[in-house]
Amino acid sequence: MVTDDDDVLFVFNTYEEFQQEREKLNYENTLRIWYSLPSGLPNIDNERIKRYTSLQQRKRMGKVSAFAIYCILFKKTSLRKKISAKGARIWHETLNLDSLADKSLFEFYEALARVTSKFVDKAERYDSKIVYDELFKASRLVWWMAAFQLQLSLPLDFTDSMFGYNMLYPYTDDLVDSNDIPREAKKDFADAFHQRLLFGESNYDPKSHFNGQQSNADELDLPPSLKPYADRIVKIFDMVKFIENDWTRDEEHSGVYMSLATIHDCQMKSTLQHARPKDGYAPKMALIEEISAQKGGASIIAAGFLIEGKLTRAQMAYLEYVGFGLQLLDDLQDVEEDMKNNHRTIFTQSIADGQTLDAPTARLIQFLYSKEVNTKFLDSYHPISDKRNELEIFRYIHDSMTVFGIILILEAAGRLKRYYSKEFYRDLSKRAPVTFRSLKKAHIEKRMWSVFRRNWF
Repeated sequence: MVTDDDDVLFVFNTYEEFQQEREKLNYENTLRIWYSLPSGLPNIDNERIKRYTSLQQRKRMGKVSAFAIYCILFKKTSLRKKISAKGARIWHETLNLDSLADKSLFEFYEALARVTSKFVDKAERYDSKIVYDELFKASRLVWWMAAFQLQLSLPLDFTDSMFGYNMLYPYTDDLVDSNDIPREAKKDFADAFHQRLLFGESNYDPKSHFNGQQSNADELDLPPSLKPYADRIVKIFDMVKFIENDWTRDEEHSGVYMSLATIHDCQMKSTLQHARPKDGYAPKMALIEEISAQKGGASIIAAGFLIEGKLTRAQMAYLEYVGFGLQLLDDLQDVEEDMKNNHRTIFTQSIADGQTLDAPTARLIQFLYSKEVNTKFLDSYHPISDKRNELEIFRYIHDSMTVFGIILILEAAGRLKRYYSKEFYRDLSKRAPVTFRSLKKAHIEKRMWSVFRRNWF
C-alpha cells in the first residue's frame, strides 16, 4: 500500500539523525518480517517455489546442457539472435518467470556483461595484484547495482563510484579480517576511515578529479599504529576518491557519505560476530541477527545512494529488505568457511547451538518470496503510473532477483547436506528446477562471472 510519506526524501542534517531514523526503518523491514515468518517450507505449491519430479528435473537439466553446447558452438554466427531468444525461454521456464513483451531485457544481460568486463579491466589497471576471488566477490554487487539502475529507469552505466564502492569490500576485508594486525590498529583505522568517509580530506577540492593512478602511501597522514599498513590503507582511501569523482561533498549529496559511513560502522560492528574460544567470548543470537540485518541493509542502501544520489523512504525500506536477504544468502553460502573461522551468523550459530539449518533456510526462502511483503514494497516503491513499461520492467527485475536468490539458496544448501534433517533435505531437493546433484555442483555465480567477464554475449 502506498502511504503519504513514501515519496519523502530520506534527508537529515546530522549523521546521528540519519542513523536513528535508518535503524527504525531497518528493523521494520528486516527483523520484524523475519520473526513473523514460519520456519517451514511452503506446504502448497505456487508459481515460484514448485515441487518437481525427478523426471521433470532431468528433462530441464538436459535442456540447459544442450543450450550451453549450442551457445558455445554458434554464439559468433548468424544464429546469435536465435540463441538469445532460446536462452531467454530457458531462463524464464527455469525460474518460473513471465517473459516481457519488451525485447530490451535480453539487452540488459548483454549490458551486464559489458559492465562486468569494464569493472574487471579497471580493477586490474588500478591494482595488478588483485586476485581472482576478490574480483569475483566484488562483482556480485556490481550486478545488483546494474539491476537497480534498470529498476530506476536510468541508463545502464558503469561509474567511478560503482567501482570505488565495490572495491572497498576486498580492501577493507583484507585489513579488518587480517590476523596480523593488532586490535588497537584496527580501532585506529575504524576511526580514521569513518572520518574519511563522512567528512573527506581536510584539503578536499570539489573541482579535482582522481585519475585512477594508485596514490603514494608515504603521503598519507596516519597515526603511528597504522603506518606499517599504509600500503593497504592507501588503496582504501583511493576508492573514496573514485566515489568523490561522481558525488561532490555538499549538502545535496550528504546522504551518499552518511550511507557510506553507515556501512563502514556496521562492518566494524560485525567483528563482534567472531567467537573467541580462548577467552570464552561467543555472541548471542539476538546480537547476530541485529548485526546481520543492519549490515546487510546498509550495504545495499549505500549502493542505492551511489546510483541515485538521494533516496525516498519507500526506496530505503525496499533496500533494507533486499539487503538483509542478500546478507543471509551470502552467510548460507559461506557456512563452511565461517565455521572454520569461528564467525557466527544466523546459520553457524544454529549449528553451534546443536540445531539443524532447516528452520533458518526455510525462513530465508519465505523471506525472499513472501508474496504479501513483496506486494507491499512494489506498490510503495514504484506506484502504478502511466509508465506501464517501467513498472513491468521493475517487477520483472525484482522477480528475477527473488527467484534467482532462491536458486542460489538451493545450490548452497545442496552442499551442506550434513547440517539438515533427512526429511527437510529431501523436500528441499524437490524444489530445484534441475537435478539437485547437478545444482549443488553448478557454482552458478562463478559461471556467470566467467561468461560476463569475457563478454560472451
